[in-house]
Amino acid sequence: MWYALTHHWNVARVLRVFLGVMIIVQGTVNHDYGVLAMGGFFTLFGLFTTGCCGMSGCNTETTQLRQNRIEDITFEEVENKK
Repeated sequence: MWYALTHHWNVARVLRVFLGVMIIVQGTVNHDYGVLAMGGFFTLFGLFTTGCCGMSGCNTETTQLRQNRIEDITFEEVENKK
């Protein structure tokens, strides 16, 4: 867990943490617990590099070989009636 907190920082991760902290501050000032929870959500995603595509969350399996097939395609010409 310490490794996830201290390595691989990039602009998007810093922006997520910054926006999450700003949302937490706004939720605290306005006493709005929904906004506070949303800020915590964004901050945790930024800190632990999780989320939609963090830590290879969106990777697909690469074990399948792609087969390149060239098939004959036939086209039919369509004319406008005038």
